Amino acid sequence: NKALCGQATPLIFGFTLLMPAVSVGNVGKFAIDLIISTLNMRKIGYFYTDCLVPIVGNNPYATEEDNSTELSTNAEVYSLPSKKLVALQLRSIFIKLLFGSGLPPALF
Repeated sequence: NKALCGQATPLIFGFTLLMPAVSVGNVGKFAIDLIISTLNMRKIGYFYTDCLVPIVGNNPYATEEDNSTELSTNAEVYSLPSKKLVALQLRSIFIKLLFGSGLPPALF
């Protein structure tokens, strides 16, 4: 498997997954942003689903001019192998449920 411009897909088995919870004022998203930025986690990928509003923007963690032109999407995955952490950052809202996902429609 290949990811991110030909780099090998990182193994994340046994890692702890951090992800934002729905909250007032997007506190969960801001908390994940703070963790990713403070721990200097590396982006290892992204995922696509029809359930999220599509968005794109500038790199929210840019620290220098070189990486300020990188794009950010609605669902990205970051990793810190030394601490066995993986963070999922969702920057969009859920808009619909994919049929056959196993989740009951009553949840939304």
